[in-house]
Amino acid sequence: MTALRALLFDLDGTLIDTAPEIADALNRTLQWLQRPLATPGQVRGWIGDGARALLDKALGEPSGDAVWAYFAYQYDDCCGTTSRLYPGTSAMLERLRAGGVQLAVLTNKEAAFARKLLARHGLTACFDVLVGGDSLPFRKPDPRAVAHVLESLQVSTDEAAFVGDSVVDVRTARAAGLRCWTVRHGYPAGEFIGADTPDAFIDGFETFDPLATGLPRPIGPNAS
Repeated sequence: MTALRALLFDLDGTLIDTAPEIADALNRTLQWLQRPLATPGQVRGWIGDGARALLDKALGEPSGDAVWAYFAYQYDDCCGTTSRLYPGTSAMLERLRAGGVQLAVLTNKEAAFARKLLARHGLTACFDVLVGGDSLPFRKPDPRAVAHVLESLQVSTDEAAFVGDSVVDVRTARAAGLRCWTVRHGYPAGEFIGADTPDAFIDGFETFDPLATGLPRPIGPNAS
């Protein structure tokens, strides 16, 4: 059995439930623009491609620099205030680090917001690498984003895996040749069918222990 040396994690909807504070920042912006407010369900469906992309989805058009600046100011103000770690997250990360696993965050959220979010929840020291949606010229599901992380950690694809919550995360892992787990508590924004089916699901981080269970058996395009 190949030893697990690195785990890459998505952020929003995977490690942290950020929808409430994103909705707060978005609705402040929509109110400023005299637009109808977004529902919690709408916001959850828009999460996954970064904050600016979420704003564009809410507006139904490109936001423009002035509107983006207003939203970014509002989101910076509330980032990390009403979000919460999913149960078992901190203990799970500590178990992995104690077991010698390198950890990385690979998110489409802008890096400044991602860093602030991790700091607010006391997770900064858990991760060896953080790559945001604006850290590189490419982002998920582009496999080059994964390759950049693995190169930084100096591990190979068969020694690593990806943990996410969405179809985008599954596609990212598939494109990069990684095995992947999907949490059941996140913002899926799509159906896990066909090639978009993860290798395994995570029912909760309280019982997630890949050091004991090993990597999931590949299915779909990763099967041998």
